Amino acid sequence: MLLKIFKTNPLLLLIFGIAFSVFLWGSTVFHAAVTPRTYTDLTLLAPFFDQIHDKVLLKAAMGFAILIIQAATWNTIVNKHSLLRQSTYFPFFFMVLLLSCRSSLIGFYPALVSSLFLVLAVHKLISSYMNERALSEVFDAGLFVGIATLFYIPSMLFLILLWIGLLVIRTVNWREWACTILGFLVPFLFTFTYNLVFFPKYPWYNKIMSEFYYHSTHLSFSWEQITVMVIICLAAAGSLWFFVNRITDNVVKAQKFWILMLWFILIAAASVLICPVKDSRAFSIVAIPGSFVLAAYFLKTRAKLIPELIFLSLLGGVIISMFF
Repeated sequence: MLLKIFKTNPLLLLIFGIAFSVFLWGSTVFHAAVTPRTYTDLTLLAPFFDQIHDKVLLKAAMGFAILIIQAATWNTIVNKHSLLRQSTYFPFFFMVLLLSCRSSLIGFYPALVSSLFLVLAVHKLISSYMNERALSEVFDAGLFVGIATLFYIPSMLFLILLWIGLLVIRTVNWREWACTILGFLVPFLFTFTYNLVFFPKYPWYNKIMSEFYYHSTHLSFSWEQITVMVIICLAAAGSLWFFVNRITDNVVKAQKFWILMLWFILIAAASVLICPVKDSRAFSIVAIPGSFVLAAYFLKTRAKLIPELIFLSLLGGVIISMFF
């Protein structure tokens, strides 16, 4: 069976994940839907995204590079800290799968870049575990969340995740909380200074506020899109149930991180709610904790038939969504 082969041959899973993502992106890039220009108004770096808006091939190349780097970084973090007890490439595979399952995700958009910096922020937060002095790590974590917010404004909510993380994995220290805030503010200081010098007349406030106050949402889905969404939701629900029930099976460090992932899911869902553009790109940040939860389920479950069927359904659903 395919899932059993991948569980016993991690390198084969890595190769398949890269090949499958190349296939999806390469087959879709010339037919990808045009990203609405208004979506770039959710970033404080809108002039940059405006300049590359019509460069489809460039955006595809940049987006794919960010995707692979992000997935590889996330997988390295999980393995380095033994958060799944054994070395695996399932986090890499599920991240590239979730971020390639819709044609609107094929490209370069603010939320994708923001996700990379959120991964780096989580890495710094985990690295602070059991460190007597971790001011540098928590400052860097705040800095990465600040950079993520520059690219995608709803990412500001993840400053709350850092505070929750400090409560979960560390003892209360007001200096560390202050460092997260200082780190978060630093990117804005440089960015607003740069914008003031080079883009003094750009209507930042009006463009951003008009998106949040006046943008109307019209949702319509084809049967192919409904199919992949239903499959992903069912797989996510089953995996999350398994995940919650297996938290206490881990060592203390992994237990704290698994709890942090549950908070990550809640805050990522909140970022979707405040995002005025309700399309698949708004859900891209959920791929970070989602890939970990799916990896934990498929790696640790002892059942044979149901996980295999779910895994094949995920692959089939993505193919249907992208090509039919």
